[in-house]
Amino acid sequence: MENYEMNSPSDKSVTRQHYQRFVKQLSDWYSSEKKPELASEDTRFALELQKQKLRSLGLEMQLQIEKQEKDSGNSAPLSYADNVFVNYICSNNQRITTSIRDSRMELYSKTADCMMTIIMQNPKAGGVPSADTAMCCPHCGAPSTLGRLESGCEFCNTRFLMNELYPKVMHFFIHDISDAEFNTKKHKKLMVYSSLVMMLLYAVTIIIRLLTGAYENRSILNDLAGLVFGSIILGAFIGSVIWFFAYTFGAVRLVSRDTRGAALVGKSVMFCHKMRELDPTFSAEYFRDKSMSLLKLMLFSENPQELTVWRCSHPIPEKLREIVDIRHRNSMINKYSIHDGVCDVSVTFYTDSLHFRGGKVCAKFDKIHLSMRKVITKPTDLGFTVTAVTCPSCGASFDAEKVRDCPSCGNAYPIDENEWVVTDISI
Repeated sequence: MENYEMNSPSDKSVTRQHYQRFVKQLSDWYSSEKKPELASEDTRFALELQKQKLRSLGLEMQLQIEKQEKDSGNSAPLSYADNVFVNYICSNNQRITTSIRDSRMELYSKTADCMMTIIMQNPKAGGVPSADTAMCCPHCGAPSTLGRLESGCEFCNTRFLMNELYPKVMHFFIHDISDAEFNTKKHKKLMVYSSLVMMLLYAVTIIIRLLTGAYENRSILNDLAGLVFGSIILGAFIGSVIWFFAYTFGAVRLVSRDTRGAALVGKSVMFCHKMRELDPTFSAEYFRDKSMSLLKLMLFSENPQELTVWRCSHPIPEKLREIVDIRHRNSMINKYSIHDGVCDVSVTFYTDSLHFRGGKVCAKFDKIHLSMRKVITKPTDLGFTVTAVTCPSCGASFDAEKVRDCPSCGNAYPIDENEWVVTDISI
């Protein structure tokens, strides 16, 4: 298993700075299409595909990320290392407004308190990734390698230092936690509204008694005192009871969402243990991030069957094609098999998704199954990115996501020996 440890105070500060930079870059991406510099190539590619899909449907999506009024719920950054990189996990509570509109009107808008987490990757101290680590040029976007970018991109001649190429945000997660947040404002509003309702009922009672002459034999002062004090006390009590049950229900609902797939924990642990036996470089975090990236490629690509990672025997279900935004809640291994150096694995994703159907955008909690395959006879290439590969035959760099054969020598790129390919997808 990966060894997680707390970062040193200096590391925490630097990680927090990178976190804030990425949050701003992500928000800017949706508003101005400025590419998030800290995002990995796979993350950028998924964001670009999503935007292309939205445009093809005549939609525009905005993501506004703001700090919560109370900076609570922040977790200290954690780190774990593989044989090449140190990976940092950093989380913070944010208030996120997601909106989708077409050319005429707003179709969907929601503001919620969310936990936003990023997985950031940096080379180990004193260690340098291999010079043939796949990477796209940050300046012109051309497929290249780490060694070539340090000596000068062959397309734009821009040279980069290692600290300009790393760190990279490999993936980010957004969890809606508003249902279980202790919201003082909501509590106060419920108490005020309940008090006003009780005050109105008391006032109606007094008016009825005045009209019926009930105060000829009794004092109105007692009822007026009840109107003021009774409505406030009873209204505050009723409002608190309503808030308590609403808060409890929200917390239970949030826990139920986050624990979906708990029955598959044992299978997931067995899979990770088996993979580490066969491949000491195997990383559970890396596998999760890669599988999520592949899922987004399938959902957001205009023609997923033309992707080099496509190995499915049937088209993607129409219900999956409706998804225009997806947020990972949890994922578990459903089943796996390993024969003759080939691993077949089925991953179940539990997600919060936005579907576009019939001119409307609706939120759904989806359960998506993704089957993948990979040749595991050689160690995992932890620096691999599907948008920048190096041909094993001639050493040329190209985009294996869009080109099946090397444009320099014409040989087919063995993507399933270097990357997971998709063999099935369903919902």
